[in-house]
Amino acid sequence: MHIVLVSPRNPRSFWTLDGSLPVLGKPCVLPNLALPTIAALTPPPHTIELVDENVEAVDFRVDADLIGITGFIVHKERMFELIAGFKAQGKRVAVGGSYATLCPEDFQGKVDVLFAGEAEETWPRFLEDYSRGDWEPIYRAPQLPDISSRPVPRFDLLRTGRYRTMLMQFARGCPFECEFCDIIVMYGRKPRTKSVPSAMAEVEALHRLGARSVFLVDDNFIGNRARAKDFLRALAPWQKDRGYPITFQTEASINLARDDELLDLMRAAHFRSVFIGIESPRKVSLEETRKVQNAREDMVLAVHKIQSYGIEVQAGMIVGFDADDTSIFEEHSRFLEEARIPISMTGLLNALPKTPLYERLEREGRLLGATTGDQFVFTNIVPAGMSRLELYRGYRELLEELYDHRFFRRRALALIRHIGEAGAPSTLRDIDVFLRFLWYCVLRADRSRAALSISLFAATLMRKPSRLGLAVALAIWHIHLHDFVRTLSPLLSEMQEDLARNPKSEHILPAHVSAEVLIPPRSRRQRSASRLPEPRSGEAT
Repeated sequence: MHIVLVSPRNPRSFWTLDGSLPVLGKPCVLPNLALPTIAALTPPPHTIELVDENVEAVDFRVDADLIGITGFIVHKERMFELIAGFKAQGKRVAVGGSYATLCPEDFQGKVDVLFAGEAEETWPRFLEDYSRGDWEPIYRAPQLPDISSRPVPRFDLLRTGRYRTMLMQFARGCPFECEFCDIIVMYGRKPRTKSVPSAMAEVEALHRLGARSVFLVDDNFIGNRARAKDFLRALAPWQKDRGYPITFQTEASINLARDDELLDLMRAAHFRSVFIGIESPRKVSLEETRKVQNAREDMVLAVHKIQSYGIEVQAGMIVGFDADDTSIFEEHSRFLEEARIPISMTGLLNALPKTPLYERLEREGRLLGATTGDQFVFTNIVPAGMSRLELYRGYRELLEELYDHRFFRRRALALIRHIGEAGAPSTLRDIDVFLRFLWYCVLRADRSRAALSISLFAATLMRKPSRLGLAVALAIWHIHLHDFVRTLSPLLSEMQEDLARNPKSEHILPAHVSAEVLIPPRSRRQRSASRLPEPRSGEAT
């Protein structure tokens, strides 16, 4: 059987860095790790092909026995378009991933096979069933699988040169129970990790393919701190022996700040940034959403502690908790400035299917419908502490302030001045990116962008030249974040106008607004290339 696995194109978001891609010289920042993971579970005589719509067009007429499509809720519109396109060509279609796991009912009657949950056990079973000609319509993971010794993902099947950063995973699951989070619904509260030899084999594979930046997409890298330390103790000398060829980033919880040994190991292993779900500076909001690990910390001091080890903190922030009122927006702005966090993924609280938050709000009659999956523009929740109009107005003003050139520069310079030295030499290793930075951020930039870029670079050169790489990276990030907010602001204004006209409106988005506007122009062009060609004269339809 020949299998083609497809990852849908991403709508524009915090993570996609669309506005910065020309400077980075890549068409996409990150691949989808599910594709090479499933490919590694596919033995001969089956053959497999990976297609990421973010870096190549989809051929609906591809010669394949099975098409597999994966995606998150945010991909649902495009997933259904892909399913329809392949089904129109008579292809057999399977779906899996987060969206299929949380909302299997949405796919009823649309696909041939659905995988709910992690596929390490169900995918091999399906392949055996398929070989016998007798397979099931739904494969549900009977349990959370042991991932300690899984095969190395088939990174070699990806077009690795088209991505800025590669992905790997060390752990799944998170020990905490945040009310809004779907991670514990899908992956459980008992973190499961790969063995150190398995994880190091993945590092070796990525290194052989030329990866220089790797994001560990763990739900919480330090969910099992003992295992994380074991991995870091192997990774740190590997990095040192090879001259620190790979820069690592990951996601973790704020209690990372309490473990000096862990921080020291991360610095030694060349971790340069960590994404932390801080969510809110307001303790009562954290307690409401069961984010107890944050509520017990002085989060400004905790962030400063992590930064002192040379690790940049990027924040996940949320507005719209029940305890939030109209003063929350100023609190967010003040916190991010005090914590010296330039990059914050600030979004609206959404209720995802099957989460405790969704179930509670459904009981309370405060859901407006299914989430669009896009927490940057829309929310499916009726807020408790303010009107929807006040929420959208305050959120829009907060985003515009956070990525205003002047306010971003202030936070960025504060970080650069105070961040500790990295465990490995910090240099501008990518001369091509630096030259493109000069071209796009200085020579061809408007006055505000050029001033931001020059001031960041000059101040860093004078005060902390070892952190020039960080200064350049922050300037490049700002291109995307500033442009992203400029895209969001009109949509948020539309919501304000809609709610001002009709305060009781239950629309999640204005009726005339299409999700298409959130697709970056590059992806819209690519999408048109992925449509079915018109049949030639005499060609069967």
